[in-house]
Amino acid sequence: MIKNIIFDLGNVILKDKPSIILENLNLGDEVYNDIKENFFNTWSKLDLGLISLEDFFYQCKFKSIVSDNIKEKLINYYKYRPFNENVLNVLHDLKRKEYNIYLLSNNNKETANYLRKLDFYQDISGDVYSCDYNVIKPNIEIYNILLNKFNLIPQECLFIDDNQSNIETALKLGFKAINYNTLNDNLSLKINKYIDEENEWFKN
Repeated sequence: MIKNIIFDLGNVILKDKPSIILENLNLGDEVYNDIKENFFNTWSKLDLGLISLEDFFYQCKFKSIVSDNIKEKLINYYKYRPFNENVLNVLHDLKRKEYNIYLLSNNNKETANYLRKLDFYQDISGDVYSCDYNVIKPNIEIYNILLNKFNLIPQECLFIDDNQSNIETALKLGFKAINYNTLNDNLSLKINKYIDEENEWFKN
């Protein structure tokens, strides 16, 4: 029986990828592509918690001049990144129905610390961020960290992520899983259908 719902952040709770913030900065094509390629495409050190966003910014080899205003937006991008409000509504509804809600995310320390202070965290039972443990999905170790930290049973967990590799690791451990596509999927319908089917099987 499903008792725990585990959400990814990017492309699930948060809209699109972090580079979505570039759409609102009125950048020319050259600067836009320069920043996207150099700042947003290689985040493994950030997700592993090995470097701060500001230090990472100064390590980027930009070909264009990046103004102080743009720098501020980049190193604080998480403050400008939009949420999927429909997913937050689903999450809140699941919490109201007394499911335990967890987050399992590849993310940097600044983003993790910021998100933990937001109102939606009142619905979160616990989280595991890659930056806190120096390991990223789809490495099986980070899933085991989540299970052990909160004493979870894989067969009682429904995992929601947009990345098939992350889904496959969860399935290997015995999780139930939904590969979520924000453009095409009705998340509430998918979750309820899954839970109803699982609970019916459990009763039988």
